[in-house]
Amino acid sequence: MNTTARPLYHEKQRFTQWWMWGIILLPLGIALKACFNQFIQGVPFGNNPMSNDGLLVFLLFGCCFAYFFYVNELRTNISQEAIHLQFYPYTSRSVRWDEVAHCEVIPYDFVGGWGVRLWTQYGTVYNVCGGKGLFVQLKNKQKFLIGTQKPEELQRIIEQLQQSRLNVVTE
Repeated sequence: MNTTARPLYHEKQRFTQWWMWGIILLPLGIALKACFNQFIQGVPFGNNPMSNDGLLVFLLFGCCFAYFFYVNELRTNISQEAIHLQFYPYTSRSVRWDEVAHCEVIPYDFVGGWGVRLWTQYGTVYNVCGGKGLFVQLKNKQKFLIGTQKPEELQRIIEQLQQSRLNVVTE
């Protein structure tokens, strides 16, 4: 499959919810404060202070935790040949149009969080936020959904592709 074909549609999504980043950065902030108090000011942090090695491990954990969420990215590319998605660093998937039985942009009410979700009514769901996505049903009955923040643009591209495929079949 040619994954270098020029995409007709491209979207990158990241976790940008302010409240989520507040939760993610909280351990890092606490670790930085503890390290400042204990290493710079010479004042043990808390009533039962951690060892210096323990504080460094806690700081490393906070940095890694924040970095892990920072690098998460859902990339969707749609070309004349296929639908390509990559949910970095977890998974990637490409589906040729001749494998697709049906696809459309739909609103979905999905309870269960963001990320990669398995065994939902939509099959596998790849989402970062929001409530609209490209629902794809394959000829082999597998299905999946890719969340989008640009539903109108995505729907327009899908309709154009479906129309051009119909024109090829009828000619």
